[in-house]
Amino acid sequence: MSIPFRLSALQFLQNAVYATSVISLGTYLLQTLDFSGRQVGMIYATAAIAATVAPPVVGWLADRHFSADRMLMLLNLLAAAALLACFTATSFMAVYLLILLFNLCFMPTFSLLSSICFHQLEEPAKSFPAVRAWGTVSFMLVGLGLSYFGIENSPLPLVAGGLMAGLTALTALTLPRVPPQPGFNFSMLTGPEVARIFREPGMIVLLVATLLSCVPSAFYYSFVNPFLNEIGWSAAAAKMSLGQFFEIGILFAMPFFFRKIRFRRIFFWGLLLWGLRYFLFAFARPGNYEFLLYLGIAVQGFAFVWIVIAAQIYIDNRVPTTLRSTAQGLISFANQGIGIFIGSWIAGEVVLANTLADGTHEWGTIWLVPGAVGVVAAIGFWALFPRAGRL
Repeated sequence: MSIPFRLSALQFLQNAVYATSVISLGTYLLQTLDFSGRQVGMIYATAAIAATVAPPVVGWLADRHFSADRMLMLLNLLAAAALLACFTATSFMAVYLLILLFNLCFMPTFSLLSSICFHQLEEPAKSFPAVRAWGTVSFMLVGLGLSYFGIENSPLPLVAGGLMAGLTALTALTLPRVPPQPGFNFSMLTGPEVARIFREPGMIVLLVATLLSCVPSAFYYSFVNPFLNEIGWSAAAAKMSLGQFFEIGILFAMPFFFRKIRFRRIFFWGLLLWGLRYFLFAFARPGNYEFLLYLGIAVQGFAFVWIVIAAQIYIDNRVPTTLRSTAQGLISFANQGIGIFIGSWIAGEVVLANTLADGTHEWGTIWLVPGAVGVVAAIGFWALFPRAGRL
C-alpha cells in the first residue's frame, strides 16, 4: 500500500471516531440522559481542556519514548477504551470523566496525524487536501449511518467510535517509522520561535480570528443536532452530512483556490459563512422556509475548509520550514484548545439561559449569538489582515 493510501485510511478512521463522539452526543445527553445545556457544554469543553493539557505530554513522550506512528497507535487504543466504557455510564460525572479521558488521548492525534501527513507527502499543498478529504467522507458516512439506524439518542455511536479507534491503532502500525513530531507545548510561548512567527505579517490577526471562529464552531458541534431533532426534522444526522458532501468538493478544489484567490479572501468568506448560517437556523423550520435549513448545513463544508484547512496550508507555505511545526501547533492550540473551551462555555450558558419550562429551547434567540460572533470576526479579519500577497 502506498503512503498516501495509508494516510488517507488513517484520516478516514480518525474522523469517523471523531464524528461518533460529537455529531449526536448532545442529543443523547439532552434527550436520553436529561443533562442540562450547561452540562452538555461542559462535556464538549473537555475537548478544549484536552487540547490544552495533552499536547505537551504527548510531545514529551514522542521526544523520548515513541516514534510518531507508535504514539498515534497508543493514543487511539486508550481513546477506544474510554469510549467503550461510556456505554454503561449514565451519571454526569461518569460521562464527563470518560469523555475527558477520551479527549485527552484523542485530541492530540489531530495535530500528530497532520504533522505525519505533512512530513510524508512530497507536495503537501497539492496532495494533503485529497488525503484529508477521506476524513470528510467518513464524517459524512457516520452521519448517514446514525440516522439510518435511528441511534442518534443512544450510546451506540460511542461504542462504534471505540471500535473504530481500535482499528485506527492497528492501521497506524502499517506506517513506516516516523520521526517524533511534537506539537504545541507551553515553552513555545516564551521561546524565540513564537516571536519570529508573530513577526510574520498578519499572524496575530489570523490567531485571533481563529479563536473567534471557535464560538460558532462550538455551537455547531454541540447543539445543531439536538436543535434539528427538537424541531422535528427527521433524519437530522443524515441531513447534516450534506455539509461534509460539499466539504469534499471544496477540499479537492483547494489547490485551485490558492492559485486563483488570496488567502485573505478565502478565510474571510469562511468566517462570514460560519456566522450567517446561524441566522438561517434562527429563522427556518420544517415546513416554513425549510430549504434554509439545508442551506445552513451545506455551507459547513465551505466554512470548515476555508478556515481550518486553509489556515494549515497557508502556514505551511508562509512560515519558514524550521518554524512550521511550532506554527501548526500554535494554531491547533488556538483552534482546539482555548478557543473551543471558551466557545463551549458560551454555548452551554446560552442554551441554559434559553431553556424553557418544558425542557425545550428558544432556538431563535440562541442562534443569534454565534451568528453575531461569526460576522464580527469576519469583518475584523477583513479589515486588519494584510492585503498584499496571494498567500
